[in-house]
Amino acid sequence: MKTLRLSATLLLLGTLTLGMAETTVDAQITAIQNATTDEERVELVNEFKATLSTLSDEERTAAIDELKTTMQADGTALQTQMQTRTQQRSRMNQTDEAQTLDGTQAMGQGQSATKAMQGTPSENAGAMGGFRGGR
Repeated sequence: MKTLRLSATLLLLGTLTLGMAETTVDAQITAIQNATTDEERVELVNEFKATLSTLSDEERTAAIDELKTTMQADGTALQTQMQTRTQQRSRMNQTDEAQTLDGTQAMGQGQSATKAMQGTPSENAGAMGGFRGGR
C-alpha cells in the first residue's frame, strides 16, 4: 500500500512539475519577446537556457522549437515593418525632391523675368517694338 501511495504521489508530482515547466517556458519566451534592452534579453535567454537544462530531451526540443517559431514570427514582422518604413521614407524623399525642383524652377523663371525687366530702357523699348526717337 505504501508503495502504491508513493508511486501515485511521485506520478502526481511529476505531472505537476511538467505542467509548471511548460508554463515557465511559455512565460520565459514571452518575456524574451518583450525585452526592451539587449542586456535584459541576454539575461532572460540565459535563464531560459538554465530552464532548458532541467528539462527532458523531448521537453527541451519542444521548448527550443517554440522559441524558434516565435522568434521567426517576430523577425518576419520586424522585417515587414522595416520594409514599410523604408518605402515611406523613399516616398517622402521623392516628394521633397519634387518640391525642391519645383521651387528651383520657379525661382529660375522669376530671375529670368527680373533680368528682362531690368534691362536698359532702350533695350526694353526695342524688344517691345517701341520708338527710339530721332529723325
